[in-house]
Amino acid sequence: MPRRITEDCIASGTCVEECPVDCIEEGEEIYVIDEDVCIDCGACDVVCPVDAIIEV
Repeated sequence: MPRRITEDCIASGTCVEECPVDCIEEGEEIYVIDEDVCIDCGACDVVCPVDAIIEV
């Protein structure tokens, strides 16, 4: 299952640096995961300081 970033995102950017497939991009107010590219490795989830990344 791919992951999604919720509105709890504080746009710290730590998740972007950890993604091995570069599926996370900066959106208007929060970061966004391209679900078609996400490999569900969980690397982003582990480093999110506010637990804003969920499985969909």
